[in-house]
Amino acid sequence: MAIFKNEGALTPDYVPDKLPFRDDQLKLLQTYFDSFIRMPGSIYVKAVMVGRSGSGKTVTSKKFGSYVRVASKGRVEFVHVSCALHRTSFSVLKTIGLALGLPVPRRGFSSEELLELILDDVTTKDKYAIIALDDVFYLLNYSGPDAIDALVRLGEEYSGKGYRFSLLLISQSESFMDQLNRGVKSSLGGAVIEFPPYTKDQIFEILLNRAREALKDSAYTEEILEMISDVAGVDPEDQAKSAMRGDARYALDILWRASKLAELNASPRIMPSHVREAVMQTLHGVREDELIGLSLHEKLLLLAIVNRLMRSSDTPYISIGDAEDEYEMICEQYGQEPRKHTQLWDYVKDMASRGILETRLSGKGMRGRTTFISIPTEPLETMKQAVESMVKRDLGD
Repeated sequence: MAIFKNEGALTPDYVPDKLPFRDDQLKLLQTYFDSFIRMPGSIYVKAVMVGRSGSGKTVTSKKFGSYVRVASKGRVEFVHVSCALHRTSFSVLKTIGLALGLPVPRRGFSSEELLELILDDVTTKDKYAIIALDDVFYLLNYSGPDAIDALVRLGEEYSGKGYRFSLLLISQSESFMDQLNRGVKSSLGGAVIEFPPYTKDQIFEILLNRAREALKDSAYTEEILEMISDVAGVDPEDQAKSAMRGDARYALDILWRASKLAELNASPRIMPSHVREAVMQTLHGVREDELIGLSLHEKLLLLAIVNRLMRSSDTPYISIGDAEDEYEMICEQYGQEPRKHTQLWDYVKDMASRGILETRLSGKGMRGRTTFISIPTEPLETMKQAVESMVKRDLGD
């Protein structure tokens, strides 16, 4: 039984007409970039947005992008780049060039050469743009601080001919700036916009607004939305302790899955049982687009870790040696040549830095220093299904 009016209103990429509880952040963005928008080329603006996953950073930046195009009367473009998907300077620059309609070579150029081509082209064609680098910590973790240096130069190069770019960096915390060299860190200035986690009441209002757009009126009740907001929101006095809460994206994912389950069961409306099942199917602190951005062998290693943890019901941790043994069997299953220990260790560190894994060193009473791995916050069966489908997609199965 169909219960949707507009299913797209519950997807992560949807930008609603109204953005509840983020007016202050949106106004700050408009204030910081005002001179560049009104008088393109007059100033080089750099700002940073920080907040937990699901705190509204991405949707606010895209809403700001719509404002930029209207307020500048089309003179300033807004380019949003996901660094979770584009983790090298070349890939980011190529994405920027293509978004601006510039002729971008497929290969045979270094990042430095591509940067110069883009700067020459935007000057020749009289183009201006605000570049938003979302989840910029992925770019740093994968490519190192030099990747940010080159992108900061987007606005600084050719300043005598007018500043062609301004820059918006988006991250889960300000800690990424600790990796930058002093000059780049200083040039970013103090324009930091914070996004606190959403409270339960705020999550409820967001769900109510989206449900009105996405679902038939008879398909949900406010009690159902309150049930989801209790799972995903935080109490105002407990924000610091609730590391996995306050996530609107998580709440919307639960509502979407519960709606699909209602349809699957031919129910005319969402029931509490659908919400409970949806919660069990939903990854808590890890977004699926973060998993999609992993390389094939990172996914194979993650799948190996999940498989071994599912068989180790008596302990929440496995050793890195156990993970490697399982990984080799997974590689054989999928016809892949296993990576060496040092590469796997880099994968573990990278996934731990993004919150996909938890790691700790062996304690007292154990010989040597062994790294132990856990996934404490996610339903393992759900993660297994998600990663397996991504691996098969990568391999073209």
